[in-house]
This record gives sequence, structure tokens and C-alpha cells, in this order.
Amino acid sequence: MRAISVLAVVVLALLLIPFPSAAEDPKPPSDDLSLTLGGRVWATTATSSRQVSAPGFARLSDLRWRGVDALVPEVNFELVWRRLVGLMTLGGGIIKDGVLIDEDFSSSGQRTSATRSAVDDSHTFHVSLDVGARVFDWAAQQATSRGYIDVLAGFQYWQERYVAFGGTGFPTAVGGDARAISNDYRWRSVRIGARTQVPVYRGLSVSLRGYLIPWSSLVIDDVHYLRDDLRRDPSFRDEANGGIGGQVDAAARYAITDRLAVELGFQYWMIKSAEGDETAFGTAGTVRQTLKEAKTERYGPFVGVRWRF
Repeated sequence: MRAISVLAVVVLALLLIPFPSAAEDPKPPSDDLSLTLGGRVWATTATSSRQVSAPGFARLSDLRWRGVDALVPEVNFELVWRRLVGLMTLGGGIIKDGVLIDEDFSSSGQRTSATRSAVDDSHTFHVSLDVGARVFDWAAQQATSRGYIDVLAGFQYWQERYVAFGGTGFPTAVGGDARAISNDYRWRSVRIGARTQVPVYRGLSVSLRGYLIPWSSLVIDDVHYLRDDLRRDPSFRDEANGGIGGQVDAAARYAITDRLAVELGFQYWMIKSAEGDETAFGTAGTVRQTLKEAKTERYGPFVGVRWRF
């Protein structure tokens, strides 16, 4: 909850940043229409986890995906017409590293199995669409970039697909080339937030953006390839509605010309689900269990370029 509190403070701060009055604006107002195309390369690390319980089992199973790193290219579209703002982002990357830690427990809480598997042949993907309003913009002395404050609301689809190979631990070990488990996390989220660009000097400016995610819908499809007592289309399905999350990014930008700019920054994303349902698809029938919580984080630095038409 500490991370959520920080993100909420960031969004509030964006709305309260002091800015000069229009009478002090030494430059003409911004264009009525502008389109900006941007590209980023986001060097990320990530973690995902889920905890499951069942009648008589306060803790039945824990699956934790760690270090599922990816280099994520992003394409960003930004349209501003008068005071209306539209944003679209599309990104994704290949995951070739990481580990899965899979633990099962007895009804008394004792650990009955624990395996560690390598991750490969995986990916991450996201697409988002936001609309909003430019509540203020201004020009600063000795700066070529304009400042602005936008309020935003939108939707994001975020997928994390992991595949684990082999396994070491107890009670059994599996060869490293054998496909063991796959998990497909699909987050559909509503988000609200704000962003600002603050001119510093000449072409240098600082940008800050923050979103609060008050609601998400999550579906996780789990396939256990080595268990004969489970189906594989999928073996387990988790579903949850609700939860909370947040996203924030900050960058230093430099406008090389009035159209071309470069940026360097850091981005952090996190979503945590509410309690939900899990269905185990056995070869002899289905069993209902409880998804206690699922969570995904992805974060890291980025570099980017922006072109304003």
C-alpha cells in the first residue's frame, strides 16, 4: 500500500504544481492542433505472483515468477487539439530469462513440494488509450519548450506470458528441456491520472506522469504440461475483478529542434488483484478454489525520441 500512497501523492502533486499566469506568458499560445509520434526502449525487470487457497487449505499453492526481464520497445501517439488530449501507447518484448518458484502446502500449512524452473520463450505486451484535457499551458523565460498540465483517464490491456522449463527441488526433479508450466496473465484496467511538462532552460524540460488504477479485471490461464491428472486447455483458470495499482514515469527531455526531442527517464508499473476464483480442470472433473491475490510489477529506465508534426 505504500507504493499506492506514493502514486496518489504524485497525481495530486501534478494537479497542484504552481505555474505562471497567462498575463506573464511571454510567448504566443500553443498551436490549436499538434500530433507527436514517439518511440521508447524500456529496459525492464519484472515479477508476477499468485497465491491460491481451497476449503481446508489456508495456503494451497504459491507461484512466483522472478527476474522476467525484457527489453520493451514502445510506440507513442499524442494528439492535442485545443484543450483536448488523446494518447495511445503500444509496446511489447521477448522474455528470455527469469525463474519460477512453485510451492504447494498441506492443510496444516507445511510445505509439501518446492521446485525452481528456468523461464524462456515468453513475452510481455501492452496497449493503452487515454483521453483528457489540458487544464493549463504556459511558456517560461529562456525556454523553447512550453509547459502544460493535463488530466487523463483511460484503459490499458497488459499481458505477461511466462513459460517455465524443467525443475529442481522436491519431491521430484525434471529435465531442463521439458516444458513444465505456463502462465498467461491478462490485465484489463481503468486508470485515471495526470501529467505535466515543466520547462527548465532552452530546450531542456522535465516531464512527469502518474496514474492510479482503481479497478482491473484479471484472467490467468495456467497449463501444467507434466501432470496427467489435469487438462491442458488450461489446467487452471483464475479470475478476479477489482484490486488496485499504479503507474508512474519521469523523464528529462531535450528539444534539439522545434520538432525533434530526446528523453531519458524511468518507468514503474504495478497492479494487484482483488480476491477471485480459481477453477482446476481435472481429467475427472472441475474443482473450485480461491485466488487470494495476484500481482505484477514491471519497471526500469528508458530512452526515447519524439517528433512533433
